[in-house]
Amino acid sequence: MVFVCDLGFSSLKWVYGENKGRIVSAFRRSHDGLVVGEDALLTAGSSYLKTLEDLVHHYPAFVDEAAAVARVPEKTPLVIGLPYGAWVAEKDKPAGVVTTLTKILNGSGWPDVRILPQGLGGVRLFLDRLPGRSGNILAVDIGFNTVIFTLVDGGSRSIIYGDTFYKRGVHQMATQLLLPAIRDFAPSRTFTPVEISYLIEQGYVQYGFERHDISSEIEVAAKAYIEDVLRDIHGELQAHLGLKASFETVLVFGGGATLIRDIIDSKRVAIEILSEPEYANALGFALSDG
Repeated sequence: MVFVCDLGFSSLKWVYGENKGRIVSAFRRSHDGLVVGEDALLTAGSSYLKTLEDLVHHYPAFVDEAAAVARVPEKTPLVIGLPYGAWVAEKDKPAGVVTTLTKILNGSGWPDVRILPQGLGGVRLFLDRLPGRSGNILAVDIGFNTVIFTLVDGGSRSIIYGDTFYKRGVHQMATQLLLPAIRDFAPSRTFTPVEISYLIEQGYVQYGFERHDISSEIEVAAKAYIEDVLRDIHGELQAHLGLKASFETVLVFGGGATLIRDIIDSKRVAIEILSEPEYANALGFALSDG
């Protein structure tokens, strides 16, 4: 049995056997070392993952925290995810992030590590549940700080083309579209990126003794956001593949998928949103190796 960890800019999702969980991507330093998760978020001086380098550097701490929660035995094979753009660009480089992260995790007590591209896990999960599905699939993994898209051949399950948009995830939607619409609910409040993620999950703003429902503002922002993202993805596919950029299914997953479940539709292609979109990559990685 493998232990799967999928660390993103808002949280780490882990899967071990029938169990799964989530750890908020916040951390702070203490005299005992690095504290991660909600314990870090709810105390003063917490920080958060901002860059791919941050993610690579702090991956072991989050994996160790998840392993302790999941009670994973030592030397269990570990499968983790990295953003597709970084994985495909550097997977064969001796000093690339894939090799570097593997060595860091090996040195942290994980001798058997496999790194897979985020975005591919959700596709594998989808095809495992619908094995007869053929034709090209456009997978869109909407994360907190990234949008990963991959065009996949449903028959061979191979990636035709893909890339990662950094700074284009839920955080962008919130800062550019949502927060300006709700500034009157918290006029003197500045939200950190991880707090923004929490705010969207909860669907309300607590300011003093007042609680304001912001679900309608979230829906309006999400609709405008996903239309822009899909337009940009289509442009990238046309630029690189031309007439070969065809697909019959758009598969949407990642934490941001929950925001658009009831607002995205199309008369030209089938749009599928997985039932547990936030765990799609982790669950798919567990299938692919297990």
